[in-house]
Amino acid sequence: MPLVDYAEAVERLQRGLGRAMDEEPWVLNIPGKSVACKLDHLYYLAVMPAFVEKLSRFSGMMPEKVVETLVRTGNFITRPPEREPVLPVGVTWGGRVYEIRAAFVEADFIDRAARLHGGMDSGLNVSDLKLTAASREAVELFFEGKTPPQGLAYAK
Repeated sequence: MPLVDYAEAVERLQRGLGRAMDEEPWVLNIPGKSVACKLDHLYYLAVMPAFVEKLSRFSGMMPEKVVETLVRTGNFITRPPEREPVLPVGVTWGGRVYEIRAAFVEADFIDRAARLHGGMDSGLNVSDLKLTAASREAVELFFEGKTPPQGLAYAK
């Protein structure tokens, strides 16, 4: 079985995402419109499977390869032993609550794409999207053994 160069694949994903951000700034950080929004300085919450489908299109990689790359490099948070990145969560913005299927993405992956390939001076600010308090227990269980999203990621 040949070794896979995940560093090259991550670079390809970041280059595609950065260029897309430059052309379509709404692709990130606008609740209800974007495929991923920044929760805190550590994580973005990505709507699934839309996030993977967009990254696939932006980078010219198959969706399965996108998921494999993000899981194997730790850019998608997963929980052993399944290593499934998708978790159903409640989110809120604009006074409404929505149930979505989402993945947690390391903020550095997206912020690096923004800086290196999207023409931004820094990463994005935290968005208005918040996790519901009712999702906190499931999220913390999902993050067992890892640093979970900070309190500011949750609606009050």
